[in-house]
Amino acid sequence: MLPLPSKSLAATQVESPGVLLVYDSLAIGTPYEGNVEALQRILASFGVQVTLRSYDQYEAGTMSKYSKVIDIHNVDDMTALPDSFSQDMNKYNGDYMHIGNHLPAKIGQALHLEEQTQSQDTIRIEIGKLTQHSISVNGISYITKYSGNSYGQITSENRRTSVPYSVSNGKYAYIPYMVKGNLSEQAASFVLKDWLAVTTPSHYYVLLNEIYPFSDLDLLNEMADRLYSAGIPFIASVQPVFGNQDFPAMQRYLESLKHVQSRNGNIVVNAPVVESTTSPDVLGLKSQMSAFLDALAGYSIVPLGISSELYWTYDQHYTEQGLSFFDSGIILPNNRLRYRSQTTTSSVFAGKSMYTITAEELSKYSLSNRTLDPLPMDTALVYPFPENRKDMETMLDTMLASWTTFTDYKNVPHTVRTEANEMTSRSGHLQINGAAVLLNNSMQEIDSEHMYVQETKKSFTALFTLQNNIFIVLIIATLFIFMVFLIIGHRLYKRKFTHQGRSL
Repeated sequence: MLPLPSKSLAATQVESPGVLLVYDSLAIGTPYEGNVEALQRILASFGVQVTLRSYDQYEAGTMSKYSKVIDIHNVDDMTALPDSFSQDMNKYNGDYMHIGNHLPAKIGQALHLEEQTQSQDTIRIEIGKLTQHSISVNGISYITKYSGNSYGQITSENRRTSVPYSVSNGKYAYIPYMVKGNLSEQAASFVLKDWLAVTTPSHYYVLLNEIYPFSDLDLLNEMADRLYSAGIPFIASVQPVFGNQDFPAMQRYLESLKHVQSRNGNIVVNAPVVESTTSPDVLGLKSQMSAFLDALAGYSIVPLGISSELYWTYDQHYTEQGLSFFDSGIILPNNRLRYRSQTTTSSVFAGKSMYTITAEELSKYSLSNRTLDPLPMDTALVYPFPENRKDMETMLDTMLASWTTFTDYKNVPHTVRTEANEMTSRSGHLQINGAAVLLNNSMQEIDSEHMYVQETKKSFTALFTLQNNIFIVLIIATLFIFMVFLIIGHRLYKRKFTHQGRSL
């Protein structure tokens, strides 16, 4: 038995404080809504622990505990900052990044910054080999003079003038404009990587998600074969099964996942959908997840991480009960928040973390005939699992026409650990409890006609058989007795009439 580590693989704390992220407003109902979450997700993909504070929650002295602070201003009107924050800001000497309007004077002076503000405009953003046109903006600030490094450019399509998208001089960084859902979200990662002093190279990965036990498994097997033939490694994010693991449907599911693994597909577990924070699956998440992971290991399938919505990393229950088995995670955008034990400080994965963007969205920012350089952070291009063969052909055509280079996820170290099993990848080789996993693409036939209701009635088969045998014996005995009485009656009848004949 392998004990769980004293510290969970998805650690709730790191050796030193990460980044303090402060904001004035979540800007609900405005174009800036969601940019705080988008920044959190980028920081998570860089493996950075984040402590989140609104101005209303800020306490004096908090800033001095951090070597890096990011301040997001979403409110157009200049409002008075809390005295505790203003005083700490005046004394703060660490690294500081400002996003949005109302840049502090001392940061502007350090960057030798000059700006012009435009109330309304239509802009184009360019960074790396990515471009987005015709973005409508209100109240944007253009950087006209600066010292240090610049990143990308913003072009006013009305005035036909170009300025840097963002600037940095190492210690200080400034991003005037960041909105969730357009290229400014990804553009922010370029300056963030330098400001965080991240030096590791990044890669693109293919992620197939929304794979369930009731998905078209024949289509999944065919798609794995086609991707393997095309030389495209991929990640399959699979939905866990809690309970009923002896049913044939589960066996067919495991057979398909084993086949996917043999075709250069890498298995990650998708965090279960939370419908209710008081459901049995949520309350017993740790034992349920452990049972599913052990079922995978028992079938020689090696999961290499977990994919979850961002908010799971800001929840103590989900971190301890669900994420703690994994040292690698793929961070998805929040869809529907279902906190159980919310925290203001994120958990971080000890190994690889990954940003996600749909392949469709990224294609809007790039030219089809241009090689696409990786984003500053490891990025999974998300392809929803197709519902039919036509959709699969369209998806495959898109991948094969892409000039993007995709990396094999198992080439970097991953560890998944339960009490019973340790599953790892090392330099492209999969292991379970130290033993190499042989990739076998042969598939066992599972009875497809088996019905779950038959499983529940199977225990009565012996009883029904016994009853049938008893009835057969009773019928035969009854027939035998009837025949005996018939013979006796016939003989008595014959004897009677014989006696009467002699008397006459």
